[in-house]
Amino acid sequence: MNAAAALLWLATVAAPLGGLAALLVWSQRLYGRRRFAVGTALLGALAFVPALLIETFLQRWQGLDKSASALDAVTLVYIFVVTAPLEQGLKVAAVAPIARLRAVEEPFDGLVYAAAAALGFVSAHNAVYLWGRPLEPLDIARALLAVPAHLFFASLWGYALGRERTRPLGGRRFNAAWLGAMVLNGAYDYIVFACRPVALVIAAPVLLGTGLVTFLAARDLLRRGASPHSSQRRERRFLPRIAPPSLGTLREALRRTERPVTLTWIAFGALVTVGVMTTALAIAIALGHRFGVDFAAVDRGDASAAAAAPLLLLVAAAIAAFPLAGYLVARASSTGSVLEPAASAALAILGSLVLLGLAAPVAVVFAAALAPIAFSLACAGAWIGTTR
Repeated sequence: MNAAAALLWLATVAAPLGGLAALLVWSQRLYGRRRFAVGTALLGALAFVPALLIETFLQRWQGLDKSASALDAVTLVYIFVVTAPLEQGLKVAAVAPIARLRAVEEPFDGLVYAAAAALGFVSAHNAVYLWGRPLEPLDIARALLAVPAHLFFASLWGYALGRERTRPLGGRRFNAAWLGAMVLNGAYDYIVFACRPVALVIAAPVLLGTGLVTFLAARDLLRRGASPHSSQRRERRFLPRIAPPSLGTLREALRRTERPVTLTWIAFGALVTVGVMTTALAIAIALGHRFGVDFAAVDRGDASAAAAAPLLLLVAAAIAAFPLAGYLVARASSTGSVLEPAASAALAILGSLVLLGLAAPVAVVFAAALAPIAFSLACAGAWIGTTR
């Protein structure tokens, strides 16, 4: 490894630690508990050691490797049954000592400790992953994408940790959040490591969606733990002045209804969602052919932009259909709640997953990774439709 490669390796490994330092400097709520966050980050880095040993053992024993770029059922099962639960479980183990010491004094502390464990874990992961490699652009991209991925996934159960401080590592909310983080972690690993390089474009909307959820969760925890005199000032210091709907507003929109929920509108809304999605995909394909996009490049496995363009075009078209469909269903049903459009979107997503499972089982992983984003956008479109 020459000097330039060594500097690049060091910068990639230090990126998560820089994020942790920025988090500690900007946070106004940790006070004297910053040492706990630093200790949790160190435990997170140490937690990568057993993960590395177990994965190395399985790789030598059975030839299992999540980076093998093999689109088969064995790799899929290995990632979802072994790798993803192991990684998320070890991050929880890194946070467990702090939780047992009752150092989670404010709601926001739970998210900070989870983020610290994730950043320490991914720093050690990048150090081992890039060591001895020629540092090709693909390897660097995978290492850099791993930083926000591990951070956002751990923040899901970190939010639950902050909400359930009296029962930090066993509540219903925590278990559900950990399960969701594990599923997203498995889908992300399969897309980024096991699939062809062109699949990296799908990781972008997944990270953007989970990043938005992390932002909303952080803002919700800040509001829950803020005192009446310092709430507004501290929130402005830590988070930018952006006003998307809060988690409480979204929950209220899902519950509020002025009339009984009708199955007819749910079924009709699902058909509308499928129709809008089909139309959007047809328009995307027509535009692609019009501008010379080579859709066959995806099947050939090209690693160039020629293969990324059609995949990105189709993904963007499919995702863009959901907010429009949610808006149309909300306006047509004249409902004051997003419950019916949300149920319609969920039904359409479930039907799409079933059809993909019958036609191309591997594609289910991609669809499952994008499903939370599509559902959230459908709810957002419906929310706009109910407020107009």
